[in-house]
Amino acid sequence: MYVLDYHQQVKRINQMIPLRKNDRTFEVYYHDPQSGELWKSFFPYGKKKPNGPKLLRPEPLPSNLEHQLELCLNSGNLADAKGLGIEYSLSPEKWDHLINLLDENRKNYTRAGFFTFLNKLGVKNPTKTFEALQIDFNKTPITSEELLSIKKKARKVWIKKLFGI
Repeated sequence: MYVLDYHQQVKRINQMIPLRKNDRTFEVYYHDPQSGELWKSFFPYGKKKPNGPKLLRPEPLPSNLEHQLELCLNSGNLADAKGLGIEYSLSPEKWDHLINLLDENRKNYTRAGFFTFLNKLGVKNPTKTFEALQIDFNKTPITSEELLSIKKKARKVWIKKLFGI
């Protein structure tokens, strides 16, 4: 689903037809003539910089978060879990809901996909995540108390999955 490797992205993009490009957000949409799918190439952090990875994925993602997690964490390809984690690292207002879904369904996900997603999501150390993403902590839609609560929940879920509880 997600393609993170640069060389694989180039190979895949060369097989597709560009449809539209947004120079401000660096989003490009492609049509895959072989499968008929719409693909999206973008920089989730909005910058063409080494610290902002470029993602390539089919568009649209399923609208249901639970289905997205099921699809990406169980695909067998860690790039899917990484890509989804990177995408949602920019949405701290969804972290609480994501952690709750991970906790409820933790036995349904592969260990590797689960841990990879949590690492890329950045909830284990939100301050460091905000600094890396250059997000102003005072402008986030959640309070520091909520962040602390989410961080604790993430640790508990991590431990539960680690020990198979």
